[in-house]
Amino acid sequence: MRLCAVTMDVRNDRRPADYLRQTYVPFLQGLGIAPALVPNALSDPAAYATALGVTGVVLTGGGDVAPARYGQPNGGSRGISAQRDATEWALLDLALARGLPVLGICRGLQVINLYFGGGMVQDLPAHGARFLAHESDEPHEVTLVHPPLRRLLETETLHTNTHHHQGVTAAELAPDLIAFAVCADGVIEGLLHPTLPVLAVQWHPERPTPSAAHDRRLFAHFLGG
Repeated sequence: MRLCAVTMDVRNDRRPADYLRQTYVPFLQGLGIAPALVPNALSDPAAYATALGVTGVVLTGGGDVAPARYGQPNGGSRGISAQRDATEWALLDLALARGLPVLGICRGLQVINLYFGGGMVQDLPAHGARFLAHESDEPHEVTLVHPPLRRLLETETLHTNTHHHQGVTAAELAPDLIAFAVCADGVIEGLLHPTLPVLAVQWHPERPTPSAAHDRRLFAHFLGG
């Protein structure tokens, strides 16, 4: 079983706390991943993960990245945690330096895109009819635009869940990354790095989703299973 550093969301109130939704645990274990949770208050998250001997990194969903990290004023971002941002940037530094696989989920996709120099649409609903409802209990269709993954999954489309109010389009995509799944409104739902072991999806594979079988095949292939 692969031991992976797994990031946690932050609840900022009178008693700040890190937490991970329980649905991640059986999902990760089903991929052969033993989750090593990384607290956000650590002074050196990379040293902590190294001491644990992790062989991969999973960036989970949660609140938004501080817009100052990508040079924008706040235009609808919420649930910001500077500690979490710093933790995930440090883990990405570690993973890329050591060639460890990185799997991003929802916020994780956005973090990866920003880390590689991309941008962000901070609040999709604020753009009115330009974008579909991405904070919804209704699944939506995404198109696979990367031929190798089309062949792997033996389909051109997936129906996924959708629970995010921020997003990345072609205009915000980092130059070094490739979109492999795109929604009809142009929101990128899956991305990868062409030469590094980095892959991310905008949907939540750890929650109930029509794409579950395809998700397992995609991530197992990515992790070498």
